[in-house]
Amino acid sequence: MAFIGNEKRKAIHIQKDLELDVLEIPIEQMTLKDDSHTAYFRRLGFKGCPKIKTRSRGTIFVTDGQALQDMDRWEKVKELYSIMIKLDRRPRTKINIFNAMVSLIRHCDEREIDDFYSVIAVRSYISKMKKRYLQGIKGKTLMQTQNSIKVVLSEVKPSLIDDLSNDFLTFASDTSPSLPYSDDELKKLVKALYKIFNEYKQCVLLDIVPEIHPLYCKETLIRNGNFNYHTKSSWGKKLHSKNSYDTWRNDLIKTAFFLTSFYTGANESALLNLRLSDISTDTFNQVSGGSFILKTIKERQGGKENYLEIGFSKKAKEFFETWLLIRKILIKQDADFVFPQLVKNKATKSGSTRIATTLNNTFALLGLPLLSTQRFRKTKATLIMRATESIFSVAEGLNNSPDTVSKHYSNGVPELMEFSIAGALDVRQRTLQGESLDEAVLESAYHFKDPVREQFYLKNKLAIPNTLSNGLRCKDSFGEKAKQLK
Repeated sequence: MAFIGNEKRKAIHIQKDLELDVLEIPIEQMTLKDDSHTAYFRRLGFKGCPKIKTRSRGTIFVTDGQALQDMDRWEKVKELYSIMIKLDRRPRTKINIFNAMVSLIRHCDEREIDDFYSVIAVRSYISKMKKRYLQGIKGKTLMQTQNSIKVVLSEVKPSLIDDLSNDFLTFASDTSPSLPYSDDELKKLVKALYKIFNEYKQCVLLDIVPEIHPLYCKETLIRNGNFNYHTKSSWGKKLHSKNSYDTWRNDLIKTAFFLTSFYTGANESALLNLRLSDISTDTFNQVSGGSFILKTIKERQGGKENYLEIGFSKKAKEFFETWLLIRKILIKQDADFVFPQLVKNKATKSGSTRIATTLNNTFALLGLPLLSTQRFRKTKATLIMRATESIFSVAEGLNNSPDTVSKHYSNGVPELMEFSIAGALDVRQRTLQGESLDEAVLESAYHFKDPVREQFYLKNKLAIPNTLSNGLRCKDSFGEKAKQLK
């Protein structure tokens, strides 16, 4: 089971009798932030919405030698800022909406359209998006931009959405959903993560610095054609360097993060936002044989308590408890996040865009699958489905609704279908070669059984379903399901 709770995002509670006045806020202080991005509203007042120079804190524009041209639209900028801070959206979503508005305003400046909330402005921008789609831009990206603009329009001019209902485009969903790891990929990934974690864990306990990367293998690197990165000295930079002596410690934190993701299937943001102060004193409660719940409490929403739960197996529980102890030794300063990032030996919150970079660079050199919390989540869902064949069990495990889960499994589980088809074809082949039907079914069932489902029945001491003559299994051919179908 993953995080369980009704709260999906931080709610913004504004009293109805309180008008949020932003007119008194200096334009330089009108910003929105998430973990790794900052939106500066001051950009919007100048022609073309010039970019802000990195690390200038909004004080320096990147103009490429061009003079800044004040468009005299500061009232609209303040109005947009007021709308954005009142929106009940996650910080990252607000940043995306801001970027969509930047794109719209730039387009209007290029076309010399003064009112970017007009039919002419939006219609012209939709026409531009259509051209971009024909040039190869992903439809999903353009749909997200269009929907972000709709959010602002619904706050400023709701009637405008109705006026443009025939103009808004519906782009094809041309992105592939994340696929679960195969059984072989999962074994390789978890083995590699544990090897890094265990060796770096010993270094922390012994208070020493590792001398060689745990996954270094010269023969594998040369076999994969990585002739420039096969020496011990080149891999030494993955441990520490003059500019970053915390590299191996950060990799230890990241391996703990991804192993927790593997065990729980929790969303990336949920794990990155998990704090030590969220974890209650009675950390784990056993809810069933071999299944444990980690209770967390959030008190950072205006004094409101928020209960989240993570499901763990016994092995996962032991791993997570080990990590909490190692983390306490590794990070001696007052840092609250369970999976922080170390910068010059100071713990800060990890950014979602950087969490997998260094490990994935290493894994790619060795020919290993790349790490992805989305794929771990999808893998957990598929494993639950293979073991139980229950939409409700998957929904409970991922904290989704059964309706949402059913959309992903409307065509069945590929792995289950492959086992079934392979078994049925093998039975046919064996009978053609002269074997009796009973012998063929028995032998085929032995070779083409799903190890995940078989292990689930054995672990829970359940009766293994009967094998039919076509190679499929049936637990109760005259049971409740059969009656319902009739």
